[in-house]
Amino acid sequence: MAFYCSSSDVGVRLGLDSAQRDRAGSRLTIAIRRASIDIDQMFRDYGRDAPSKATVENTLNGAITAGATTVILTDGSSFSSSGNGNVDGDSFAWTGKSTNNLTGVTGISADHASGVTVQEGELAHVLREVCADLAASYHLEDESVFAAGNLSDGGLRGNTLRERGTENLLRLAHLGSVD
Repeated sequence: MAFYCSSSDVGVRLGLDSAQRDRAGSRLTIAIRRASIDIDQMFRDYGRDAPSKATVENTLNGAITAGATTVILTDGSSFSSSGNGNVDGDSFAWTGKSTNNLTGVTGISADHASGVTVQEGELAHVLREVCADLAASYHLEDESVFAAGNLSDGGLRGNTLRERGTENLLRLAHLGSVD
């Protein structure tokens, strides 16, 4: 199963530093798994293919600058010969591929360091944000139930993240595209 976000994405939503993220690792992974399942199910409920089938991910092999026309990947074997994607949230398109190089690139609007995430699929970045919101809300809800035995205190932040994630997910599943 493909996960749409990482523990780092969820950690940002929760305000966790890397040590806190490491300590909460397995609980964050469970929340990410739940969010990814919910995303796939929502798309299926609207009669659409689960977006995990159309999402490919790798990393940059070397830094790129704004306006770059070639994106060099660590491993480009899973990427299409042309398509749309994003580098760390910066959307772009490409018209060709040569081994690990995406060529004919347009739309890179910022500089990006080597090793950052590159995703193929028109929904990849948006799904990453939705997944992070949902997973963070699940984590907060689980932690507040464990700590307090109920959701009476501290549930507002989790509810806000869940509402935002669910609204965006409904919109995406209904539209089936961000174009």
